Amino acid sequence: MALVGNLKDLNIATLVQLNCVEKNSAELTVSTPKGPATIYFSNGEIVDAAFSGERGEESIYRILSLTEGQFRVTPVTELPKRRIFSSWESLLLEGMRVIDETERGKTKIAESFGKQLDATPEVECYVIASKKGEVIDTNRADDAERFAAAAALLALKGQQVSSRMGAGEMSFSTLLAEKVLTLFMDCGAVVVAVVVKKSSLSPALYAVMDDMRRRLKYYKLTPAQEEA
Repeated sequence: MALVGNLKDLNIATLVQLNCVEKNSAELTVSTPKGPATIYFSNGEIVDAAFSGERGEESIYRILSLTEGQFRVTPVTELPKRRIFSSWESLLLEGMRVIDETERGKTKIAESFGKQLDATPEVECYVIASKKGEVIDTNRADDAERFAAAAALLALKGQQVSSRMGAGEMSFSTLLAEKVLTLFMDCGAVVVAVVVKKSSLSPALYAVMDDMRRRLKYYKLTPAQEEA
């Protein structure tokens, strides 16, 4: 018999503990905007996980950070090849440590990338924002909130288009105007928008932004003002 519910009522860590302590062979699936996030259990051990095109241990840490979505736990007899060999206890401890360190360092992370973008000559302005469109960091003096909201909306639309085309997870999307090019990135819990002059777009900027995307991908950031 399947167990269904919402993560607002029962979190991922609790669901993992229940299945492991009871030594279940089951599939835990959470519905997310990026597709299903799944953890596979065999006799109470986590043997694999999959989320947004990735498999294995890194997926566990991303799944543990989920706080919203409908979940379903279904008993299974056939499981994928084992890719995870760490104990479930150590996976939970490491996952909680990663999330905690990320939360405590969120402002420094955003400011660090903001300084890199600010020091890049071709960048006219940038914004790092939450998925709700809240400003985390920006060098834009006016309309920062509107810029952040637009970044969140366009990143969402880009992911939806990519998903419908079967192209997988979106890394970058672009918006072309007469004189400038705006680059949008979906970095997991945050979105980034960078406005550059079309004539001065360089491979070095792409390298900076790709590094930013990869490093922020697993982070759960909220507005810097919450640190106060």
